[in-house]
Amino acid sequence: TTEIYTLSLHDALPISLPANAVPLPPVLLVHGFESSPATFRTMAARLVRDGRTVYAIALPGQDNVVNAGAIRAFVVAHRLRQVDIVAHSMGGLSSRWFIRFLRGSVDVVHYVSLGTPQHGLWLACLAPPDGGGQMCPLGAFLGRLDAGVDTPGPTRYTSIFSTTDGIVTTSSARLDGGACLVQDGAVTHFALLTDARVYRQVIGAHEGRCPAAFG
Repeated sequence: TTEIYTLSLHDALPISLPANAVPLPPVLLVHGFESSPATFRTMAARLVRDGRTVYAIALPGQDNVVNAGAIRAFVVAHRLRQVDIVAHSMGGLSSRWFIRFLRGSVDVVHYVSLGTPQHGLWLACLAPPDGGGQMCPLGAFLGRLDAGVDTPGPTRYTSIFSTTDGIVTTSSARLDGGACLVQDGAVTHFALLTDARVYRQVIGAHEGRCPAAFG
């Protein structure tokens, strides 16, 4: 199975919601290159505390197209007709491929990327396609994914990135086509997963706001 853990509202402290409150979609967490769902434990716990149902997928490898297929199979298996996606690093590329080419009738309400190399990493050009090489800016994968508008369909896109990421440049992390762009500072690539301010920006994106940027 691709599911490592599933957290739900039942794991959190009791939360009183207004009687007329619209149920929020589940959150699907998508990890990055050679990583695992465990990197999202801090964020998952915060989301549960705030009343969200949370799923995390263990991607099968470093091929974004295969990973996108795994995301599709995961949401279908769990009957997630509507979902918010939060993706870190390369997981944001796998998620965008799923949204653009494979989602079918699945309603991806919000897509939030954290330090995703949306337009690639030059170092990746030295790697094989199924070992991170799809992140090469000159490769066929990004050529197809970035063709036309970066933000197709009704999904609301937010790209959160940091000037001190250390791996992904701000120019590569920015999505074109009307996405909300949030530039942070003093947050490293992996600290994007645990930083409290970044978490508040994720929540703001899920609430349909474009969070404030910080230098």
